[in-house]
Amino acid sequence: MRREEASMFEKEEKKLYELKKEYGNVEIPSEIDDFIRSGIRKVKNTTRPSFWKIGMVAASILLIIFLTSIRVSPAFANYVSTTIPGMERIVELIHHNKGIMSAVENDYLQEVGITKEEDGVSLTIDAIIMDEAQMLIFYTIESDYNYPNINLSNIKLKSQSGEELDVDGLSYGSHGEVMKGEKVSGQIKVIYSDKEVIPEKFNFETGVNINEVEVIKGLNFPIEVDTQKFSAITNEIAIDKSVEAGEQSIYFEKMEIHPTRIALFLEYDESNTHDIFRFDDIALEDEKGNRWISDGSSSMEDNKIVMYFESNYFSEPQQLNLVFSSFTALPKDELEVVVDLEKESIIKAPSDKRLKKVWLDDGEKDRKGIYFQIEVDPKDHNYFFSLFDNNIIDADGTVHEYTTRTYSYIDGTNLFEQGMIVDTDKMVSPITFKIAEYPSRITEEVKVKIK
Repeated sequence: MRREEASMFEKEEKKLYELKKEYGNVEIPSEIDDFIRSGIRKVKNTTRPSFWKIGMVAASILLIIFLTSIRVSPAFANYVSTTIPGMERIVELIHHNKGIMSAVENDYLQEVGITKEEDGVSLTIDAIIMDEAQMLIFYTIESDYNYPNINLSNIKLKSQSGEELDVDGLSYGSHGEVMKGEKVSGQIKVIYSDKEVIPEKFNFETGVNINEVEVIKGLNFPIEVDTQKFSAITNEIAIDKSVEAGEQSIYFEKMEIHPTRIALFLEYDESNTHDIFRFDDIALEDEKGNRWISDGSSSMEDNKIVMYFESNYFSEPQQLNLVFSSFTALPKDELEVVVDLEKESIIKAPSDKRLKKVWLDDGEKDRKGIYFQIEVDPKDHNYFFSLFDNNIIDADGTVHEYTTRTYSYIDGTNLFEQGMIVDTDKMVSPITFKIAEYPSRITEEVKVKIK
């Protein structure tokens, strides 16, 4: 019985494998596991809210989905062929995101073109895109040797005086096999709450990891931002509407439209009977049927959510609706799972009986932990999600935290398996988990008029 397995190593990687599913045309390559090795760094956050549950990590997909066909307008094709060197590789990274594509087509991209070489590795910072919410940095790596794995490491943005910039976070990915003389490109996403944290002149600093070892340290790229090019002002639309879906109330407050993405602010009513986890097909739709989909990323504080979508900043639709037809949710009184460690049995679980079994693995160190098997809907197959939050509470009330999970699907079935790599020998049975996402659904067609 073969299993397709992926592992993730940071708490923030909860939704890295957010697949596009039925509301887009992106095909996910079968070798996706080779590409995913995301580095997501949360910088100290003393003044901003602590709601970077970093659904942002789904944006790492921008870094790891390498698609085979590129459909662009003739105007864009001409732009690509006559402007920035390596532009075709940038298009490969962004062409599945119509908002970023539109930004580039409208000349909302600045060439950088700085190259540094060391130990047979060449790194070029090709270009940047920047607005009031985030900055995208595009780069290209070329090597004089063949490597099974290469990626950037210890990325920092610094002022000219050497102080590290106080951004909210960074996300970037790695590359699978890199052949001698082959150019591979990637994207770094820099998130910030205040554009002013990025000065007009800053230094981009990075190392390079080869086969999991940092062999190049502290490459420095001085970058000067074209502030006139990136002077676009965020458009804000007040929504102020509540809707009922499956007897759950959702309040939509407002929408902020940036050149690179849209932020939708919503809130779940505290009196709702269910915890809502994820929308399956939420999108923005204009009068012509054009759709701008969620990029899978979100941030959350209590019941307040910010969801991010492809941007229609340069499209300026006359009418705009928010539409969705299903979302995952679970009754609030069914959010705990209790396990008897001695019997390796489930004492308490959601009533739908999707959670099939639990077992312990006392084997090798990188596998030692507790594992669950759960049945998902066919539409969820190969969607990797974190079933529980990061804390386990034992019978003595001691909180045990883990940061490493494993994920797998059993071929030919709808059975999803997730493991938490943790030393259960230190726990007093029974132990309690809190569900963070679950594959039960509420379905109802909803349309909210935005404008």
